Amino acid sequence: MKLNLFFAFLLCLNVTAMWSQVGIGTTDPSAELEIETTNTGIPALQLNPQSAPDGDADGQLAVIGDKLYMYDLTRDKWLSIETTALQYGRNGNVNNQRLRFGGDLRNNSSGPLMPFDGTIVYMTIKSSDGSSTKDFDIKINGTDVGNDTDATLDGRVNLSSGSFTQTEYNIDFDAGDFITLEIRNGSDVANPAGVIWVKWRVDNP
Repeated sequence: MKLNLFFAFLLCLNVTAMWSQVGIGTTDPSAELEIETTNTGIPALQLNPQSAPDGDADGQLAVIGDKLYMYDLTRDKWLSIETTALQYGRNGNVNNQRLRFGGDLRNNSSGPLMPFDGTIVYMTIKSSDGSSTKDFDIKINGTDVGNDTDATLDGRVNLSSGSFTQTEYNIDFDAGDFITLEIRNGSDVANPAGVIWVKWRVDNP
């Protein structure tokens, strides 16, 4: 009986080793899971669309509606794989003015309209003069996101050494909102340019 249990244990170890890499269409997978396809006219993988599943680990994937999403554990939401960049800029010395979105947008009550619920996830700003005292405001529907002690929610940016980068933003907006970037009143800043990256959002149930 003890010998049989020993062999059963060894068999389990062998199965674990055999299945550490799985190949579909290949006997020599180069990843933990590899699907090797040929031109058969059918897709290699199908993920059926679903309503928002209950995410609980980074990297989980789901097709929700018509988009592919990945679960972000830190932000506790489903975020689209695709990322959209909103670009703003203005030539010359600028003070207390709105940066122009992708061209010559000047009106305070207009900006790029968001087609879906989403989250601002990254932002960079660059100027040519290295101003360290100039504040920028992210605005949603013309209203300041606000100055928050949580850096991931803080919509007021102080430009330091001519550049700013934030890769952990977690600022939500809704479908139909418009997003703008504005320089607050104070000293001029030369040739400012900013990019706000957004991902589409589905809240975790």
